[in-house]
Amino acid sequence: MRTWIAIIVLFISGSLKAQLIDIIGNSESFQPFGINYSRLPDLGGTEVQNYGLNLNLGKPLKKGVLGVGIGYQYFDFSFNESTNVVDLSTFENMHTVTARIFYRRPLKNNWGVLISGGTALASNFGDGISSEDFVFNAILGFTKRWGNQVRNSNLLIGAFYGTQFGEPTVFPALSFNQKLNEHWSYSLGIPVTGITYKINEKHRIALLASPQGIFGNNSNEIAVDGNRTLTNTKLQFNGINTRLSYRYLFTRNLAFVGDLGFVPNPTLKILDNENEEIFDLDPASGAYVNVGIQFVLQRPKNNNPKENKHEN
Repeated sequence: MRTWIAIIVLFISGSLKAQLIDIIGNSESFQPFGINYSRLPDLGGTEVQNYGLNLNLGKPLKKGVLGVGIGYQYFDFSFNESTNVVDLSTFENMHTVTARIFYRRPLKNNWGVLISGGTALASNFGDGISSEDFVFNAILGFTKRWGNQVRNSNLLIGAFYGTQFGEPTVFPALSFNQKLNEHWSYSLGIPVTGITYKINEKHRIALLASPQGIFGNNSNEIAVDGNRTLTNTKLQFNGINTRLSYRYLFTRNLAFVGDLGFVPNPTLKILDNENEEIFDLDPASGAYVNVGIQFVLQRPKNNNPKENKHEN
């Protein structure tokens, strides 16, 4: 009987960057389990802390691979400013519970098709759970691979639906990544651009940039402008996550990950139940730190010299 194995990486909040790299195939290891903590201490009056936990499993099929992933993220916003427009205290605690399913199937001439879909409960859970708490996400794309295990290139063409740029929307996925040799690899395009240097089997560093967003529902009834009440208002936070990332594999299956990052010109707004702006917190650019632990499974190596030479 075939057993479930890890195939999808969903480690950092938003998770799209890591998931994309593994879907395309330019990854030497899988992370079935990860925990992380990040802190963005100052966005011009707002502090953000994030705690995350993710579990991801997959199973090879006769044709293709089927995977599932679940995760939990807790966001703690500390607003150091006050306003008479809206009570910001009800937006301080946001939870995101995600579940998704993924299927990848090889096609002819090293082409492949991938489909991923799922949902997230993104809410403060102030007044129970409703349909307004659900945010759907999906990926549909085609991949093309050239090369062998030592040097290879991977192309993704498709579309995403999600909250990486703020409100749920469709955006294109056009990404090319290449492994140049045993040390260097890079990615260009949307949704991730960056360069990675593998120092040795234990240490690797990367300079990366990718969009990241939160779109959480506030199910509490709140007063707006002092003369009306609303439910199912939204907190929208998004920006470009740029970071210097370091991974240290301190045992065969456990790795430490640390990021020093910067978010330029982010968006942080309160929206009404029609997704119209109520209040703009007008955040400033800010630096952040992220640390985490990953459980790692190494990808099996192809030891067939003939296949390594001619795989394309």
